Amino acid sequence: MNNILFIIWLGLNTLLLIFVLHELYLLASALMRKKKPKKTIDPLQPLPFITLQLPVYNEKYVILRLLESAAKLNYPSSKLEIQILDDSTDETTEIIRNFINTQTSIHVFSHVRRSDRFGFKAGAMAYGLKEAKGEFIAIFDADFVISPDFLEQVVPYFSDQSVGVVQTKWKHLNESYSLLTRAQAIMLNTHFSIEQLGRSSAHGFINFNGTAGVWRRACIDDAGGWHADTLTEDLDLSYRAQIKKWRFEYLFDVGSPAELPITFEAYRTQQHRWSKGAAECVRKNWGLLWQSKVPLKAKILGSFHLLNSSVYLLIIPLVLFSPIIYLIMQNNLITVPNHKELASIGVVTSSLLIFIFFVGNLLGQRHIVQKIVWFIPSIFFFFAMTSGIALYMVIGVLEGYFKKPSDFVRTPKFGESKELVTKVKTGYDFKKELSLRFFEVFFLAYGIFILYLGIRDANGMMITYASIITVGYSLAVLFPKKTFRLS
Repeated sequence: MNNILFIIWLGLNTLLLIFVLHELYLLASALMRKKKPKKTIDPLQPLPFITLQLPVYNEKYVILRLLESAAKLNYPSSKLEIQILDDSTDETTEIIRNFINTQTSIHVFSHVRRSDRFGFKAGAMAYGLKEAKGEFIAIFDADFVISPDFLEQVVPYFSDQSVGVVQTKWKHLNESYSLLTRAQAIMLNTHFSIEQLGRSSAHGFINFNGTAGVWRRACIDDAGGWHADTLTEDLDLSYRAQIKKWRFEYLFDVGSPAELPITFEAYRTQQHRWSKGAAECVRKNWGLLWQSKVPLKAKILGSFHLLNSSVYLLIIPLVLFSPIIYLIMQNNLITVPNHKELASIGVVTSSLLIFIFFVGNLLGQRHIVQKIVWFIPSIFFFFAMTSGIALYMVIGVLEGYFKKPSDFVRTPKFGESKELVTKVKTGYDFKKELSLRFFEVFFLAYGIFILYLGIRDANGMMITYASIITVGYSLAVLFPKKTFRLS
């Protein structure tokens, strides 16, 4: 039995290592990329007409910040329309109306309301497209701030008629707020600095990230338009478009700042939605990808991309098995040949992951010294958060694969103000996807027990491992709405 457990644990680690090696390949591709020459608007060519879509739902704390940034766009008003796709049921709608009635911007704002939220964000954008005049469709979520020169930086890349999407990198308005936001920044910086940049450089599929990008209207139509049958409509349409041979441009040097979730509960809600949506996209697009005529490398990279959230299916059994493997190895209860050498796969995988996150967090960033100083506590907190949300992620992935329908559960955003803590406690009554408290308490107790064993045996690796589990599930059980502000 002990040998069987060890072989299962070894197999799970091997699968995880394969994913990590894939990330290492993307890192190499990102580092070896040829820097794209910066393009500017050709003054001899007429500017295209652009529709800016702002899909919002109950965003009372951040909607004004978004609208004010949209009003400051440098793009000519005769070539720009701004659609506020408002499905709100709270005071957000009144804030929008007051802004439109009192704003002095030269740009025209259109307040678009629907009778219901059918299709959620995808449905809102499809609804807005019926009235949109733009040849290109720019999209920003409510927690973003639009740079005045955003359209001027992006539009020139559509001079290539095969380009269907231009996506920009996300930056963070509140990265330094807490260890939780710093940990999220590590994850997102790695995504945009290694995954998006690496896939783009390797001529693989990338994805529109749901915001901070621009679509060619013809590309949306050719790929079949927005579908509401997944929770990640952006990933779904991205794959359908690239299978149709549309090119996606990723602008690593153009940043669009946004607000990171400031509570563990808000982060968990966001990640559950993303994991479920990604699994739904696997079910929907896997066959289309492998039946398409795109190069084999693009199919392989695309498959890894689609399966990213499914890696969490490995995390929970690894969390459970690793301490058991440690105990039976300590007592020499495994007879598999070279089992001690084979067991080092966990250390190799963890070391590579930390290296990838370290480079991803520095690549293309400012304030390098500050990021290095904060890296160790932030990466520890990131691994703890990853452990703490793993149950929700697994449920999300399984629900996605087994076609369980659910609502689009929004990520609460609170803006920046002195009343932030009060907002967190009382500001939103948002739906929680599910409750796994019993299991979270079990994992918290499990982590504490492993911590005891690590301290008893004076084993630094076990102490670190157990601390990650204990902190992660303490966040889930005891402090889901705590903001952990650093200053």
